[in-house]
Amino acid sequence: MKKQVLFIINPISGVYRKEHIPEKIAKYIDFTKYDYTIRTTQYAGHATEIAAVAVKEGFDVVVAVGGDGSINEVANALIGTEAVLGIIPFGSGNGLARHFKMKPRNAKSALDVINHGKVVKMDVVKSNVRNFFSCAGFGYDAHAARRFRAQPMRGFFSYFLAGAREIFWYFKPSMAKVEIDGEVFEQETYLFTAFNASQYGYEFGILPNTSLKDGLMDVVLLRSFPLRRLFYIFFCLVLKRPDLVKEASVFRAKKVKIFGNKKNVYQFDGDHIVHHDDIEMEIDSLALNILIPEECITY
Repeated sequence: MKKQVLFIINPISGVYRKEHIPEKIAKYIDFTKYDYTIRTTQYAGHATEIAAVAVKEGFDVVVAVGGDGSINEVANALIGTEAVLGIIPFGSGNGLARHFKMKPRNAKSALDVINHGKVVKMDVVKSNVRNFFSCAGFGYDAHAARRFRAQPMRGFFSYFLAGAREIFWYFKPSMAKVEIDGEVFEQETYLFTAFNASQYGYEFGILPNTSLKDGLMDVVLLRSFPLRRLFYIFFCLVLKRPDLVKEASVFRAKKVKIFGNKKNVYQFDGDHIVHHDDIEMEIDSLALNILIPEECITY
């Protein structure tokens, strides 16, 4: 019996138009395996609603066509169900897809994964605010995500420009209090990120061995530093060597608590939010089924 697959297209994610996606699906989907349906999102959060209905309707595979924010919305409805998440990465950073070595903005390659890939289980990080699948945190990256979202253009150059403006003109570290597996830290913080997957996006990650199946978050806490050390710290992080940065601490954790702070802006899978109360994060081990490339051995 053929499996039922639903494609959920976010028409406004990323920098590339998606009018051709239905044509690519019709051309490359394996009709011996699948019957398919296409639905399009109309507003923020709509993908979660569509995916939740798809689970009730008995779809076997639900495919997010968009970026990490779109994937987040779709995947949230699939946690703990038998339904399988598929990805056609057409966002800006495409962090989760890149973790699995999938080619961004290549519909044929992504459909090959849907046709011939394998189903594995991956960890999810649940929180009292928003679940995430790639990374979440506060500090510099969250402020850069907020500035990027406000810009009219998407893509790497736009994100680079937003990040540069934050570093040199706008962003100021603030005091923050966090609890990591019961250990409390309170200090002026430049960056705090909990990684489930290996990167923010655009092939940029700062830890070398992050896994989606080990039941742990990889947490980076970067204390405030003099601006003269910026380029040294930046290149150490690009080389995935936070151990060379005296202001950086790295943890592997199951639970994280961020105490309420009116100055904190957060990012969850690249989407910024403002939240003033405590945030609690906890690993839900192997809670999501996902289709990945057959050749992907470690993840």
